Amino acid sequence: MSFKIGFTQNQGRHAQQDCLWNGKRVFQKIDVPSAELSVEDPILHAAVCDGISMSPYAEKASKKVMTFLCEELGKGRNFDNRLLRHIHGSLCDALASRANTFGSATTIAAVQCKDDQCTVMNVGDSRVYKIAGNGQWEQLSHDHTLINAMIASGEAKPGVKYARMYDALDSYLVADNEETDFAIHRREAPFLPGDSLLVCTDGVHDVLGDAKLQSLYSEGSGLPGQVEIWRKAILSAGAPDNFSIILIRKSM
Repeated sequence: MSFKIGFTQNQGRHAQQDCLWNGKRVFQKIDVPSAELSVEDPILHAAVCDGISMSPYAEKASKKVMTFLCEELGKGRNFDNRLLRHIHGSLCDALASRANTFGSATTIAAVQCKDDQCTVMNVGDSRVYKIAGNGQWEQLSHDHTLINAMIASGEAKPGVKYARMYDALDSYLVADNEETDFAIHRREAPFLPGDSLLVCTDGVHDVLGDAKLQSLYSEGSGLPGQVEIWRKAILSAGAPDNFSIILIRKSM
């Protein structure tokens, strides 16, 4: 199976709390210029984690979770909800017992590409979009926010504007042994030659918004060229948050 991967990362205005795994290497740097990677493997995994800035040592939480993800998948563990539950336990073992790192938290969005299918898992508001070969966009991840939970329960209506406080996260991975009831979103979808997956932290979609994110997409730009277009747009907007971008395309 052949995949091409474009990726970039930047800390924006704050210390870097994002972590990016392009399937071969983990990054948590001040800046990773737009680059491309080709992979010939039957299965591809990639992920982003976004440390929650209001938690202590958010950068440690995102790096630990990504490290555990790589290790567990390297051991052949299934890409399912039990994987993230296990990783949460490892995060607690690593950080919850120390007063200064207790409560460190992160989001995660991870993908597995295998055969003609992709599987997406996320906790929090880091996102995965599928861009079909015909240019159609679809968000495969789910934002675990208070407003989305209220919509699901019937307490709020979709399309109605509510106070920004309701955009707060209601699920994430946190170094706290008592916080085990976090929601996990998992979805499978076709992933065919010519299709692409965009995996990104909220420093991308919150800054650009879905409309601009899609309008800046051009099939002919090539993968490093395309992530560079998004990167420049975010930097031009002031890059108020860390941002990480992975763009995966299945080769024909």
